[in-house]
Amino acid sequence: MVTVNESILVKEVTENQDKILSLFKLSSGRIDYVEKYSEKGDKAGKKEKRIYLEVKVFNDSNQLAGIVWYFGKNRAYIHDVDKLIERKQTQKVDMILISEEQTTSAGKRKLKENKITIYKNFEGIKTSKTKRRKKKKEKVEIKEVDIKDDTDMSKVAESDLLSHAVKLVQRVEPEIIKTATIETEDVLITDVKGYSSNKSLLAVYRTIDKKNVGVKEVRNFVGEVTDPTNITYGLIGRDKFTPAAKKTAEEAKIITISLKQEQEGEGDPLTQELVLRLVNGAKEILTYRGYHIINESDKRYEKLVAGSEKLGAYIIAERDDDKIMALIPTDEVVRVATVRGFYEQMNELDISNGMIIAIKRFTYTANRECRILKISALRKNHPVFNIFNHMLVPDHIVIPTAEIRNVLRTYNCKLHQLPKIYEDDPAVVMIDAKVGNVIKIDRGNDNYSYRLVIRKPHRRAIGEEDDSD
Repeated sequence: MVTVNESILVKEVTENQDKILSLFKLSSGRIDYVEKYSEKGDKAGKKEKRIYLEVKVFNDSNQLAGIVWYFGKNRAYIHDVDKLIERKQTQKVDMILISEEQTTSAGKRKLKENKITIYKNFEGIKTSKTKRRKKKKEKVEIKEVDIKDDTDMSKVAESDLLSHAVKLVQRVEPEIIKTATIETEDVLITDVKGYSSNKSLLAVYRTIDKKNVGVKEVRNFVGEVTDPTNITYGLIGRDKFTPAAKKTAEEAKIITISLKQEQEGEGDPLTQELVLRLVNGAKEILTYRGYHIINESDKRYEKLVAGSEKLGAYIIAERDDDKIMALIPTDEVVRVATVRGFYEQMNELDISNGMIIAIKRFTYTANRECRILKISALRKNHPVFNIFNHMLVPDHIVIPTAEIRNVLRTYNCKLHQLPKIYEDDPAVVMIDAKVGNVIKIDRGNDNYSYRLVIRKPHRRAIGEEDDSD
């Protein structure tokens, strides 16, 4: 028996986001929620399964400010309170309980001892919504800039330099992207600018359609740099920058980018070797899953990737009517713009499955975006090869529904009582198992064990980079 519909809880939490933020003295920020289950047994031995939401509250810097457990009209029993206190001690953040039926007297005493506030509902919580609006209005008045002379992206002729500049500007997730052309006699110069919704400048990337960019072009741009601490400035040239140009740009905190080096992947030989190893490893994983790798010389491969902006090294494979595309990005750190660009390419090529393998790591926002878009994200510490070739790794097999029933009948248990395995376990990724699947582990000599695949909660590490602002 399950009580309280999850959608009702989600709706109530969403409608009261401002009040939830105000619990932690925030006038702005965001919330993330995940459904959890709690069981309560009665004297007859029947168990009541209750849904509640764990709501994580983040400030504008994307740091965790606190956690709310929302039970709605359900009662929080003593074992729920114990779990809440344990969570506070491990997470080391403020915790708040909201429950219509409150909790037991013993539970209230424990909450008080551990300085955890309990609310009956959202009605008694005051919001600082009006105050936040006032602050936002003042910010617009200070930072708004005039962009009427800039040109919309849709009215500008496409070019490889301009496309690369747009991709870099998108990393700061602007609401508005504009361009401005600088009139010169011998070279085409275009600025690509990203603005927030209140027209504050976030990033400027200047494209210089010239093979070798010298110090003169850099100095002209330096004069327009106003706030390098809060605004990203960059110069993009065709082939290379002179040493003097690089030095001048570095002193002014301007990023210099060679389009040729970006496209050819020039750089550290060790990085190139690592990319090659990741490509070969990804092919092993896809082949084990039953996919056929489409060779780069194949006309079908050329047709699939034609017209797409290269984000790194691609692998495309097919299995019956199913296709999958894997990407090893050029950037060592995978950002949210890369994930979204890859997802757009998947849609353009009508490919439903995607995989991104990072040379080093994903930002917090990029990792979250992969989960939302259902793209497999393989991190640096994840083995990118066929792990089942090792003698100590037993075979893992996803079993069908009929066999799951037999297992549950044999062991006289419910599905949720099976031992668990996280969705990002190397063996789970290797066989492409999904959350909710049951895996049979064959250890030989008719020795089998079973695992239920569950979602792994992502806890943001201290100092973990976020590129959402």
